[in-house]
Amino acid sequence: MSRKRVLRAGAALLVVLVLVVGLLWVFPVLRVSAFEVTGNARTPEELVVEATGVAEGDNLVRVDAGRAAAGVAQLPWARSATVSRGWPGTLKVEVTERRAVLFTREADGEHLIDGEGVPFVIDVPPEDAVEVTGEVESYGPVADVITALPEDIRVLVSSVDVPGPRELTLRLTDGRTVYWGASESNHDKALAVQTVLQREGQHWNVSNPAMVTVR
Repeated sequence: MSRKRVLRAGAALLVVLVLVVGLLWVFPVLRVSAFEVTGNARTPEELVVEATGVAEGDNLVRVDAGRAAAGVAQLPWARSATVSRGWPGTLKVEVTERRAVLFTREADGEHLIDGEGVPFVIDVPPEDAVEVTGEVESYGPVADVITALPEDIRVLVSSVDVPGPRELTLRLTDGRTVYWGASESNHDKALAVQTVLQREGQHWNVSNPAMVTVR
């Protein structure tokens, strides 16, 4: 086959592809017929679908995936979301939800706080969320302390008392307390807590992880 014929054939194929794409864009040949939602442990699927702004029967080719994902990301439990097409008619939504690390009890309910110290919803706290008490100006430092703890230690903490900005005390489920002090050197203090909880004593002070005291 001559080079001219190859070029003509390629040009003809390109024209056909452009026409097909144009038809799919203008006419809803490929319609949204189903939604596939994943990652939504705390958010009902119907709320996720509604937040996309996409309805069954919409032209799948013309769905604005970025806008749909942005809508889902506005839901209280959603940290982020991605939306993609599953041909021929499925809209796929993957939700990454927040983790409630802390919570406070308020007059209007229990306020959940994520690992960055951001209150994001009033809801029933998960079992592993830690209650915060006291006059807290910022939850970020408290969240830093809790997330610094190993998982096996974190589950032993029932609450964190914060009487002042640099005074944190961990209250454990068995009645023991650990005075943490300021939210700093958190990695070293977490290691100190791991060590002291294996010893006898009811009230520990790890505010200076190099000189732990007990009373």
